[in-house]
Amino acid sequence: MRDPKHIIVVGGGLMGTTLAERLSKDGYDVSMVESSQGRLLELSEGLDVRLVRGNGATAPVLRDAGVERAGLVLAVTDSDEANLLVAFLAARRFRVPRLVIRIRDAGHEEAFALLQESGDSAYARVNPEAAAVERITRLLQVPGALDVVSFMDGQLLVAGFRIGPQSEFAGLTVAHMKLFFAETPALVAAIQRGDRWIVPHGEEELHVGDLAYFAFAREELDGILALIGAASEARRYVVIAGASRIGLELARRLEAGDHRVLLIEADPARAQAAADLLEEAVVIRGAATDQTLLEEEEIERASTFVAASDDQEENLVTALLARRLGAARAFAVVDNPALVHLLGEIALDAIISPRQLAIGLALQYVRGSQVFQVAELLEDQVEIVEAEAPPGSRITRAPLCELGLRGALVAAVRHGEQLRVPSGEDRVEAGDRVLLIAATESASKIAEDLLGA
Repeated sequence: MRDPKHIIVVGGGLMGTTLAERLSKDGYDVSMVESSQGRLLELSEGLDVRLVRGNGATAPVLRDAGVERAGLVLAVTDSDEANLLVAFLAARRFRVPRLVIRIRDAGHEEAFALLQESGDSAYARVNPEAAAVERITRLLQVPGALDVVSFMDGQLLVAGFRIGPQSEFAGLTVAHMKLFFAETPALVAAIQRGDRWIVPHGEEELHVGDLAYFAFAREELDGILALIGAASEARRYVVIAGASRIGLELARRLEAGDHRVLLIEADPARAQAAADLLEEAVVIRGAATDQTLLEEEEIERASTFVAASDDQEENLVTALLARRLGAARAFAVVDNPALVHLLGEIALDAIISPRQLAIGLALQYVRGSQVFQVAELLEDQVEIVEAEAPPGSRITRAPLCELGLRGALVAAVRHGEQLRVPSGEDRVEAGDRVLLIAATESASKIAEDLLGA
């Protein structure tokens, strides 16, 4: 008998551990498979899940983890090959209905396609590096933003901005958004004030220094930027530090557009490989921590500096240096949770966490077929869920003001092609797409309550 609440996570690395912890808090019965005894000892001290030692790419170990009753297996080890084998065994031998596979290397696309064609199981893949490149690309399209996520097939943007003294929003309440955008969807979705995150009500006031997330129709981007006080960036010169997977893919994507791209790489072999791969981008060999080199390459003219090496601590240092030397914006790729939380304390414009982005993609598949997207805002404190309202679900039974949405916000509703920010008197119909925003710790339960029968 399959139990949809029983999930197996194969791989006790940072991504697997974060997923297991998150799913356990959401009420799932989680088993984690990890081959390293030392790592298992570390996990046993703080992780409240069943731990199974062994190679998750073998049938006996998967049996020990309860694969014969599992509703979902997440294969998220650091090895693409191991993850593919785990998925093959789980699907073909044990008939697990749903699988999520972490795949980083584009060379495994064909193997994944064969898996998809091989049976009745539903497969999904997550690629942390590809998700990071996508997020950075979106950030480059929105001047002044610290975070950008798109929803509703690109119709709706959720973007985070620091409220400065020049912003028209400073001192206004959340309800005042309707004065600026009477005809199109726009609202304040979440606010970070110091160490506190707020899912705001209409009378909540925006303060200078707040990190405010705005949800708005894409066509209102210029209006939002004007009110924020974020000037459009005329310069399109991007400097990337590190010929990592993320650095290379970002350079390749940007050079295909109208950006001038400079890639800095210290390792001679990697620099040469990057130069051979890229067509328009300039590749130079050197250390991104070398102030003289950055000044020679006119870092003060850069619209954005992206620190994307495989060394997270170095990424923070190089991004801070570039910002001090005049780069208009500086981003750093950092996956260490302790370092990610530094964003509010240091002068960087954005910290990109591939792990956090991949977890959002994985949760999308965990939550079920009616969920189209899950995104976590900075520091994992607020979650956004885009989902379809099923027939008979609680969210369709009464006006929003009668649903008791404590700690949650319905930020947008799309009915057919019409996108709107709903009022309390509005009703959601079966088949509508809704955007739910709630504190991460309660988001899963709120979404399940509203979208369930």
